[in-house]
Amino acid sequence: MNELVSLDPTFTESSFKTKVDNIFVMLHISLMTDNLKRVDHFISDDVMREFKNRLDTLNSNNEREMFDELNVKSTDIINVEILDDKFKITVRLISRYMDYIVDKTTLNFKRGNNQSRIEKENILVFEKLRNSKVQGVVRFCPNCGHPMDINKSGYCEYCHSTYNLEDYDYILTSIKTY
Repeated sequence: MNELVSLDPTFTESSFKTKVDNIFVMLHISLMTDNLKRVDHFISDDVMREFKNRLDTLNSNNEREMFDELNVKSTDIINVEILDDKFKITVRLISRYMDYIVDKTTLNFKRGNNQSRIEKENILVFEKLRNSKVQGVVRFCPNCGHPMDINKSGYCEYCHSTYNLEDYDYILTSIKTY
């Protein structure tokens, strides 16, 4: 971890773990609300495809996956790799939530667990380019130059361009749930 901090002076363990927790929760809320555009800038194309396929399957069955009482119990960095072109951090995140499927039209319960939260282990991998650009506190749309709140939506409210966080910060490149 010390080597990472010396090579990436913007890295702090506490802010990184907070970012991991927020992205995890936002990804699940985005799946539940059928709005993956909210997290597009936080995740890799592979993760986006995986969740888009999941959402397409749900939509084709007129279903919505619910994550009631979603929370993060713990987040631990379990591996740090310093590669020639990027930093790669693997995290174990323990989550708790009710996971069930409802009919999208009637909202009637179909299957899953809607009675009690279950604890799940999630392994997430985040990557950041070693030669990433430095971003300021205020982020501006690379397309039109207007200020953006990437934590709110990740796309410009004026021209609807997506902010490419991959050029600046860690993005989620893999997520596995057990």
